[in-house]
Amino acid sequence: MADQETRVHIVEWPEESLGLLNEFKLDKPCPVSISFEETSARVVVATQPGQPLDVNMNMRVTARETIPLCIKLCEPVCARSDYTIAINIFDNPFASITVRGMTRLFNCNEEPPAETVCVDFRELKPGTEFAQPFLHGALKLTPLGGPLRAATFGDPAGQVKLAFPRTGLSVSFPGPVNELRVTVNNYAGPTIDFATYSNGVLLARFSEPISNSVREVDCPGPDVTDLEVSGGDNEAAIVQICHTPLKRS
Repeated sequence: MADQETRVHIVEWPEESLGLLNEFKLDKPCPVSISFEETSARVVVATQPGQPLDVNMNMRVTARETIPLCIKLCEPVCARSDYTIAINIFDNPFASITVRGMTRLFNCNEEPPAETVCVDFRELKPGTEFAQPFLHGALKLTPLGGPLRAATFGDPAGQVKLAFPRTGLSVSFPGPVNELRVTVNNYAGPTIDFATYSNGVLLARFSEPISNSVREVDCPGPDVTDLEVSGGDNEAAIVQICHTPLKRS
């Protein structure tokens, strides 16, 4: 039929995920086609004296329950409805109802989740000192009260880390981040101190017991823009910094 594509409509575009609701919204009963099985049906029509023959069929088909169908789209997709409902009377095939339609869906605006970014210091030359702020990848690293240096002491063995003085260092991110994790080693003093900020506002300040070992520390957020790490009495280093960039809509 020429108008089959107009029978199924998108009734709503959800904000978070696209839902496909296959529904007929008409002011009259849903148009259907009826066909009999190979075995002919026996129909008896009778009238009363004085009353003309009047045949009026008004069929309404309603699903007992609604089952939502969700489809994630990255390219245009055509969703086709094509199903048949069989009608049996006394276990004998009487008729069938066929419903067909086509819906085209397109424009997927859903973004994939942000990936975790990890930065280490393997590429630095051992022994190099940094007395001034410098960029390493997308991070800005600022010494606080003493120079930073590339060093290989401690675990992981042989890997270049960024050693910091007892006064520490500041790490600035190019934008707000979540799920911030810092791997630190320490071989002098019982603890390492941490502080997280969001655009100059202190989010958290805390100390973690790290002594003669290496440890990964979760740093509270959300939306961290700056991190400070200090302590260790000149025998501590950052091994790796991992974070998830925050996507802005």
